[in-house]
Formats: sequence, structure tokens, C-alpha cells
Amino acid sequence: MKSYKGFTLIEMLVTTLLLSLIVLIGSSASGLFSSSWEGRVGKFEESLINIRNVMLVQEVLDSLMPYVTLDIDNNPNLYFEGNRNGFVAVSRKSVYLPGKPAVVRFSVVQTQNLDYDVVYEEWPMSEDVLRYSQQDIPFTAPIVLFQSVGQPLFEYFGWPSLESKNGVEGVKPPGSAEWLPSYNALTISLMPLQTRLSFKKDEGNVDVYGNVAAMKPGILSRYAGSKRKQRDALGTQINSLSDDCNC
Repeated sequence: MKSYKGFTLIEMLVTTLLLSLIVLIGSSASGLFSSSWEGRVGKFEESLINIRNVMLVQEVLDSLMPYVTLDIDNNPNLYFEGNRNGFVAVSRKSVYLPGKPAVVRFSVVQTQNLDYDVVYEEWPMSEDVLRYSQQDIPFTAPIVLFQSVGQPLFEYFGWPSLESKNGVEGVKPPGSAEWLPSYNALTISLMPLQTRLSFKKDEGNVDVYGNVAAMKPGILSRYAGSKRKQRDALGTQINSLSDDCNC
């Protein structure tokens, strides 16, 4: 008589249990790997965006320039104002509209965690231009350049006054530029030579520098006179900026 061998019920139950455990372990591992991978990809994309933003804004920082506006009495003045929390100025380059000059603003914003974000805003001068120092500026939505930083500080390398730069004949010799906690070109009639942002991160201290284009001699005098002369001078300034940006 021929006998047949097969699996018993217990063997089937044990085999099914082992297969279920293998599937469960594999599913858990796959889920953990997928979550970890998505997190790494997300952080990588975020890092790329941050690097791109910082590179673009560094170009803007290195394109800061002397720009003349008029005050409420139609007196010409240089447009640059800054303190320890940020500054506003004009740059030859725009982040949003390459080839156009822009009014730019860097600032520090305190977060709910009591640390700080460094943000960038701009107004590309495409449809309109900056003519007056008190003009309302429709800045774009801010770009966060650096998140959760500690002890942020903006400083400006230049002279606190015309007298300190040029000296007083027979009384005081010309002085050297120095790092200052605030800088108002509207009252000093001088532009800073450099800007600096310093802050602390977990990796260490960070310094970000920006260079300001040199002032041309007599830059303010060409705007003195009638309103027509001022308007023509402002128009020449804007046209010159646009030509330079399109090079």
C-alpha cells in the first residue's frame, strides 16, 4: 500500500506565523526607510533652496551703490540707512528681475523661539523708480536667508561724518574708516564702503560681507538747481543703471 506524506496542521500554522512575521518586519523596515528617505530628500531640497537664495543675495550685496533721491524739500541726498537690525539701500541687481536695479532691505526678525531669522526683501525698479527718500516702497514677500540664528548684528564700514573723512585744514587730519553700529547716508552725505552681518550658529560664528560701489566726486552737486534739472539728473541715473545691468 502506497503512503502519502504532507504537512500537518501545526506545521502549517507555524509556517504561516513565520511568514507573517517576515512580512511585518519587512513592512516596518520599508516604512522607516521611506520616512527617513523622504526626510533626507526634503532637507536636501531645503538646503539647495537656501544655498541658491544666499548666492543670489550675495550678488545683490556686492552690487550696492550710491543712489541719489530727493527729500521733502527737494534737496538731493544719498539713499542708504542702516542700524544693528538691518539696512535699506539700492542695488544694481535684483533677485526677482535680473537686469533691473532694485531697492533692497535686509532685516532681522525675532521668532517665537526667541532666536532670529535674517530676511531679504526688494522692490525691482521696473514699472516705477525711487525718487524720494520718504517714498513708500512696495517690497516683495521676504526671503528667509538664515533661520534660527543667535546674536545677529549689522555693521557698516565708513566714516561717521564728512569732517572725520576729510579732516579740518590746520586743525584735524583726515581720518580712517571704521566699523560703525549705524549709518545714515541721508545725513552724512557719504556711503559706507562695506556692510557686514555677523551671527552665531551651532556650527560657529558666521560673517557675511557686502561691498558698496565707490562714490563719484560731486555726485550730489549735479542734482542741485531747478526741478527740471533734478528730474533730468534722476532720469540719467536710472538710464545709466539699466544700461549697466543689461551688460
